[in-house]
Amino acid sequence: MFSFPRIDNEGKHVNMVSVYSLKGNSWSSIQGFDSGHVNGNVGVFANGFFHWEGCYDYVSGGVSSEIVTLDLAKERYGRIALPSYEGGGIHWTLGESRGRLVACCNYESNKADMWVMKEYGVEKTWTKLVTISSPDDGRVNISPLFVAENGDEVLVKLGTEVTLYNSRNASFKRIADYVSTDDFLQVQVATYLESLASPHI
Repeated sequence: MFSFPRIDNEGKHVNMVSVYSLKGNSWSSIQGFDSGHVNGNVGVFANGFFHWEGCYDYVSGGVSSEIVTLDLAKERYGRIALPSYEGGGIHWTLGESRGRLVACCNYESNKADMWVMKEYGVEKTWTKLVTISSPDDGRVNISPLFVAENGDEVLVKLGTEVTLYNSRNASFKRIADYVSTDDFLQVQVATYLESLASPHI
């Protein structure tokens, strides 16, 4: 599935999502989102919906204002409000951890607030987990990958590194790093439970 903007005959940006069906061996387009720009680079699947950062006035460098959702079964867009944040230049990154939607607000001051939505779709349940100060001198965006059950440890993408952040002592432990010239490279984490029981029984 890909999200992409196009320009219509009136010079307006139109956001669409193209979906490939394995059953039908064909592509189809879902239109209908007409509020700002959808950043398809940070799409996250959680609770049966796809989620993207939504921006207003994208061409003029507008500020993120909401999370755009897409229900593939109903082919319907929706919106979720982002948590409250401080003023100044910001950039949101999204993630999913243990079935919950996670949002990270990156500030120009080289810090980030990480939030988790404890009850999906209920905006008042956004809860701030931790404020992370980047160890680097240069500004890098922090993206959430996984949050431990007690919230003390958070796996994040920090620039070109995958890093474990410990909120108890504000320490970073590099897990892996990667080199890429692709600006759209995205890192995501999948979890699974090992079991001796066969799922086919």
